[in-house]
Amino acid sequence: MVEIAFDRSHGGATGPDLIDFSISINPFGPPPNAVAAYHEAAATIASYPEPYAETFTAAVATYLGLAPANILAGNGSNHLLYLIARVLRPNRPFIVIPTFSEIANSLLTLPTTPQAIVLRRERRFQFDLDALDRALTNGADALFLCRPNSPTGTTLALEDAAALAKRCAARQCWCVIDEAFIDFADDPRSAAALVDQNPWLIVTRSMTKLYAIPGLRLGYLAASESTATVLGRALEPWSVSGPAAAVGIACLAQSENWRNQICTALKAEREYLQDRLGAIAGITVFRSTANFLMFEVDHRARERSLHRHMVERGILVRDLAALPGAGPGLFRIGVRLRADNDRLIEAIDAY
Repeated sequence: MVEIAFDRSHGGATGPDLIDFSISINPFGPPPNAVAAYHEAAATIASYPEPYAETFTAAVATYLGLAPANILAGNGSNHLLYLIARVLRPNRPFIVIPTFSEIANSLLTLPTTPQAIVLRRERRFQFDLDALDRALTNGADALFLCRPNSPTGTTLALEDAAALAKRCAARQCWCVIDEAFIDFADDPRSAAALVDQNPWLIVTRSMTKLYAIPGLRLGYLAASESTATVLGRALEPWSVSGPAAAVGIACLAQSENWRNQICTALKAEREYLQDRLGAIAGITVFRSTANFLMFEVDHRARERSLHRHMVERGILVRDLAALPGAGPGLFRIGVRLRADNDRLIEAIDAY
């Protein structure tokens, strides 16, 4: 059995002299109207925001084609993952790993031990549907996974996610799917569209990644009205600031053309990175469906780590050595723009 340990090693919050590949944020930056909304909202900071970000919640509901009663907004999707753990209090939760460590961290606040469903290297970290079914057979009362999954870049097809959520419901097992990176996915269809049909399904989403607003902390979850009501009773009021809500509304108002241009450009850069890094001896790149890549380095004969080597060249990558389910030699990089990507390739080639 793989033990899932508490892990607080995250990317981001670097110095100004480093090119930060440790995060997976839209490198084009926030949309201009979102920045304008932020400055306009500065005039409101002397007033309390809406207790539960009702206007933003309504905008999310319209965006997803759901009702406002299906949506809860929070201080980032991470805040909502902790809410889910606190309210549901599963006795036998399973987590697909390696993945975002705060999912396990939220469950480790409970008097329970989350069980691991490990994505195997020999399968190139692809999802194993049989392993998910075995977790249900073994008494799982909550199943947590990400699509696309970070750091692996692999994903569960929407049809498979729908079937899995249905099997979870049949066994009265919660199915919690984090879709922080779904906007960048090759297939961006969200499992949020399924929550009206399944009261055991909860989908969390982030505004941080596509809209490049990590400093504002804004996310939401989608669930059936009955499930959202139960979760909402434990949600702290004023979890979303006025400026964050205003920026979120402006972001959701972006045209599909804007989203498509961003995602098309980043997909092209992802494929460029996959090809160029994959041509370097000693590097194994795992194919991704999102705006980041995981790769493995043959580091055993090296005198120093790749992480240190890259920092010395002004580049920060995400070292996955301590991430449960990953290990030494594995790294994740966010897809950036061509000049930065070329600098990364050159530095790794030199290593």
